[in-house]
Amino acid sequence: MSKVCGRARELDSVRRFLLAADAGSGGVFVIDGPPATGKTLLLHEAVRLARGQGLPVVLVSAASGDLFGGSSDVDAALADDRSALVAIDHAHLDPAGVLALLPKLRDRPLSLLMAMNGATAGPEVQRAVGARAEVVVVGPVDDSVVDEMAHELLGAVPHPDLRALIAGAGGNPRLVTELVEGLREEGQLELRGGVAHVRGGWLPQRVATLVRDRVDVLSAKATQLLRVAAVVGRSFLLHDVATMMSETTASLLLAVDEVLDSGLLVPVHERLEFPSDLVRRAVVESIPRSILHALRHDVAVLRPPFTVEPTARPPLPTDVGADVVHGVRTLAASGRLGSAIALARDTLAQRVSPTVAAELHCVLAGILLADGRPGDAVVETDHALTIPSLTGPLRGLAAAARLLGLYFANGSRVREHALSLLTVRDRDPSDADAVMAATVHSCLEWNAGNLTEGVYWGRESTKWPPTGPSAWWFAHTPVAYALKLAALGEFTEAEELLLGDGPDTDEAVTSGGPAARLIGRSRVLLQAGRLGEAQAAAQAGLAMAHDRGLRLLVPLASTVLGTVAIHRGEYDLAAEHVRRYRGDLAGGEAVLHSGQYDWVELLLAHAQGGPARAAELARLRVAEESSLRRMLIEEPGAAPWLVRLALTVSDSRLATTVLAGADDLAVNNPGYSSVSVSAAHAHGLVDRDIDAVLNSAGRHRHPWAKACANADLMVLFTDRGEPREAELHLAVARRILERMGADGEIARLRTKPDEPPHPHPTSTQDWHRLSEPERDIARLVGAGLTNRQVAKQLFLSPHTVNYHLRGIFRKLNINSRVELARLAHEQTTTRS
Repeated sequence: MSKVCGRARELDSVRRFLLAADAGSGGVFVIDGPPATGKTLLLHEAVRLARGQGLPVVLVSAASGDLFGGSSDVDAALADDRSALVAIDHAHLDPAGVLALLPKLRDRPLSLLMAMNGATAGPEVQRAVGARAEVVVVGPVDDSVVDEMAHELLGAVPHPDLRALIAGAGGNPRLVTELVEGLREEGQLELRGGVAHVRGGWLPQRVATLVRDRVDVLSAKATQLLRVAAVVGRSFLLHDVATMMSETTASLLLAVDEVLDSGLLVPVHERLEFPSDLVRRAVVESIPRSILHALRHDVAVLRPPFTVEPTARPPLPTDVGADVVHGVRTLAASGRLGSAIALARDTLAQRVSPTVAAELHCVLAGILLADGRPGDAVVETDHALTIPSLTGPLRGLAAAARLLGLYFANGSRVREHALSLLTVRDRDPSDADAVMAATVHSCLEWNAGNLTEGVYWGRESTKWPPTGPSAWWFAHTPVAYALKLAALGEFTEAEELLLGDGPDTDEAVTSGGPAARLIGRSRVLLQAGRLGEAQAAAQAGLAMAHDRGLRLLVPLASTVLGTVAIHRGEYDLAAEHVRRYRGDLAGGEAVLHSGQYDWVELLLAHAQGGPARAAELARLRVAEESSLRRMLIEEPGAAPWLVRLALTVSDSRLATTVLAGADDLAVNNPGYSSVSVSAAHAHGLVDRDIDAVLNSAGRHRHPWAKACANADLMVLFTDRGEPREAELHLAVARRILERMGADGEIARLRTKPDEPPHPHPTSTQDWHRLSEPERDIARLVGAGLTNRQVAKQLFLSPHTVNYHLRGIFRKLNINSRVELARLAHEQTTTRS
């Protein structure tokens, strides 16, 4: 295909210019635009066409560092009376050369074609060029051109997932080309039935390199500004970034000019924006993970509240504004959220009536939430709430959207505001902001480990009747409560909450509510052990979210699909889902809060890299108390799984950290068996207490956790020399997993994957590998003492005894206390 696909208008202008150049009439033609918009490709296509016409061409580039103003080739062309074309790429890098060259072209048959970034060249060059040249500005191409490019590059119709990824190029033809070619080179494309599917979702190296090359030439201050801005959001106020950097706005002006000249940011009204999602995502992914985590924390802590000053301007006719509101809703309903946002903002920048402005701000807030931009949504609700004519239910809806946006963007910072709405004044069941306050407060309490408060306010929030104006994001209320119920094992009630279409009647983000409920239901089905149904619901919800641009919902759906793939043993597919949602998380301002993002990654690390790799990752994930707590609450099998992992790699610190977190949840939530059973199961593994694990296996409500407990019993009974009991629990675990359809988990049951069988030692040499404390423990255990009895005799904790015992088993190449007793007896016999 043509490398300048999508530039038909510009190419037609170039062809007309070349015809005039061939006739000897001379002239100047300028291709102007920001970096990486295809100016160089267009210039080289013009050179190819000129040479095809037989027109002599002198091609120079200021990017090489040479000043073309003194080029001998250019001077020779000027001295020649024949028609010729001088083509100069990156002309903005030699503004003096441009200013010196233009006067020399008068009364000469020489034609000049330049590609430049006019903003970088400066106002003097822009004025001179404007007076002498035909200027074509290259900017983003529209959606239809992008679709045409994608189809031609792929040789197939892009799947909605791939189409959504390509849309992130923001209409930049070069970025589209680099993205598709990069996906192809890295094996991320798969053609099935004439449809191109993306198999990964991470950014190809081509795209990362394209953006990095543009960032690397910036000064240190400009690079810092760009990276902080990427974390703050796709669209942002310079004041927010200055606050993050502890700078004044004035002190950043030079850096801002530099970044704007680079084309990596563009001004839009009073804000700055990244020109495309892919550019922002590439910048975010270039930041080391630890630094990115710290920056996101700073955004949550330091980002100042948004304030808006009301404006008083003569309004446009109401019917004009109403037509625009309808147009915004229609664009959003078709999934063209970017176009809807642009139309709404362009209209609000004009003079519309307060009534229309209020409605536009509210509609725009809902669209921005769907687009994963909660900070921007808060700005719009702040605008709406300053309008005096905004009264009644619509004001309550705007206040509710503001509350949810603040929760997604800032997390716990909204706690006091939500609580005040619930306690300072009487609640009305039909009051939208009170309902959302109950939802947000429920989520905050739940995430803090206060399950009773979380459940109570979650139940209260779902009592909101379907009256008055609504919006798609109100689906978060039943979804959030249903996920809590599923974590507690209340699967039937959780699923009933998410059936049907719900009360929302949003005419803009029409699929938002159904998609959110589908994805939430897929998570409920997953925890209930219904893998096939969970996968179908997640795929349907994901397709709906992609089709309508609902970026906020996409990562959670990917975690469900990733978990299903892991349970089925499809680890490469699971890795694609993890890479995809990690990319989504890196490129988005906020997502539905969940501990699943870390949990699925841990399961995959264990499946692909074994216990050592999983433990390495687990140490990072549990280092933050809130992350560990969220995993333990959402996944009742997580605590025993993590402790089992810690015991396998002999990491007592990891085991202690997980046990402390599980105990804290159990103690503070005595009425909730999901956390108490999880803690008891974990302790049973540490103490090798068969009765504790047996009790946990009977009380676990979640099929996967129950299967894992029975697998643990198989190991414990085997170690105790009771093979019949071990086989019984192996059969129970297998039946549960077969009902789930978890073929991968069944395959792992055939052996103890973390402890492969070892041959018995054939000499006493291995015994001498033990340290003196280990020998003391080994002799006492070999004599039949329990861990607690050994600990009492040696003045140690049972946990320390168990930690040493794992090391003893490893050094002696054995798997059970029975084998240890035999070896200890042999040593006693040998010494006597």
